[in-house]
Amino acid sequence: MVNLKVNEESVVEQEEQKLMVKVLNLLQQKSEKALEKAKKFILNEKIENKRAREALEYYVGNWNDTTHPGILALACEAVGGSLEKAEPMQIAMLYLAAAVDLHDDIIDQSKVKNGKPTVFGKYGRDITLLLGDIIMVKGFTFLYNYCKEIEPKRFEMIICSLKTKLLDLGNAHLLEVDLKRKTKFNIDQYMQILEKKASSIEVNTEIGAIIGGGSLNEIEALARYGRILGTLIGLREDFIDIFEPDELKNRMRNEILPLPLIYTFKNVETRNNILKILSKPKISKYDIEKILEYVFQSKEVQNLKAYMQNLAKQALQIVSGVKNKVIAKDLSLLINASLEDL
Repeated sequence: MVNLKVNEESVVEQEEQKLMVKVLNLLQQKSEKALEKAKKFILNEKIENKRAREALEYYVGNWNDTTHPGILALACEAVGGSLEKAEPMQIAMLYLAAAVDLHDDIIDQSKVKNGKPTVFGKYGRDITLLLGDIIMVKGFTFLYNYCKEIEPKRFEMIICSLKTKLLDLGNAHLLEVDLKRKTKFNIDQYMQILEKKASSIEVNTEIGAIIGGGSLNEIEALARYGRILGTLIGLREDFIDIFEPDELKNRMRNEILPLPLIYTFKNVETRNNILKILSKPKISKYDIEKILEYVFQSKEVQNLKAYMQNLAKQALQIVSGVKNKVIAKDLSLLINASLEDL
């Protein structure tokens, strides 16, 4: 799933002034009650295998997804809904996002995230896979129970959104399989994958607008906003991963290298120099600085940043039509923060 990241290399003493820090605080505020309940409910499930139970408790102890439920809440409020109205759907989506992330860690062989072992890194493939299945069942069960509380027509719209967007997300990962560990491929195909992955944000803005009671035009507009925001976040992650040696090494071994690096590979000499650095057993801070120098001097990367700026303008135009001006300001903040420090 797509999540917001802070560029740790760029954090300065005046941290509270940074847009991304403000965004993370905002999303925390909008999602903390739902996340707390989601943790409580899943821990109440009976897991008979002792090691699996330990793995679940480990996952819940490190579970801090505020991106998806926070964005869902903002979309709900944007059309006149309330945070309380959004909460049941926030919980259901938290479970589905968690299940996808656990399965993704197996596919990507991600043993460490944010300096801590993942469930896959600590407990292995089998427990991670089955734990993801359990949490996914919990998500769909929660969703089924929620259908009793909402107008049938709107619940049907939610199911339709989930089907379309989750299929998009699944297709993105399937397309990605053929590109893994390659340094030469069609960049347009990678952009298509990034845009499909953005459906993990789009589904939350669309569903948030549905449960908030939005009109069809409002739902469509916020879905489009979510697709743009998700694309910007995905591109932002690609930039930030270049700053993180361990993540860069893992992407080289098991995933796709960040898009800005792939763009620099159009220059054969630069490509060879970067691949030589990435082949080292350990990447130093100096190595990262050298890679960043190559990346940010690339004309193609400058064009990519201009493309991101254009996407941001489109999203801000959508936000200008949101009637709740407080929430419109928050939605604008998310867009502007996605471009920070890049």
